[in-house]
Amino acid sequence: MENNYTLICNLKTILEEKNITAYRLSKDTGERIGTIYKMVEGKIEDARFPATLLANVCGYLSITMHELFTVVQIEKTVEEK
Repeated sequence: MENNYTLICNLKTILEEKNITAYRLSKDTGERIGTIYKMVEGKIEDARFPATLLANVCGYLSITMHELFTVVQIEKTVEEK
């Protein structure tokens, strides 16, 4: 089965809008800074995030999962079709 969609993590933008650093998010939620940075940098292609981490991040920031992630369709090049 080929992947036609991917997830984009909007955490970097959300943190900037709320004037919160990744470090502060990590300290206040108790989540690992490395994991938070992965999300901020958008390196989530093959990542697995526990539901508790996602709940902690969303709860702390008062956002929904829909706001944290965006589903995007992958466009195929002519060679791939």
